[in-house]
Amino acid sequence: MSPVQSLIDDLLLILRSGDHDTSWTRYESVGQLIAELERLRARGDDAAAEVRRLCLPTGVIDEIAVSSGWSEAWLRLTTGKHRDVLSPQHG
Repeated sequence: MSPVQSLIDDLLLILRSGDHDTSWTRYESVGQLIAELERLRARGDDAAAEVRRLCLPTGVIDEIAVSSGWSEAWLRLTTGKHRDVLSPQHG
């Protein structure tokens, strides 16, 4: 499993549990975002730039995390386990 796939797996685990507010994003539902993440996961590290774009501060994932109450978990993922994947120097 690639580092990008690992990040996506962690995101999917969160997104598949509970309700999430997508009103600040271009997605009409969390299901649409899950479908996109699954598509990106299949591409592995080739999707790194697109995944980073989704994860930017005030980006889609950040907005959902803040408005849905899991910003602390998101911060731990971005500054810890997946810090290197989210770096512009990755991939």
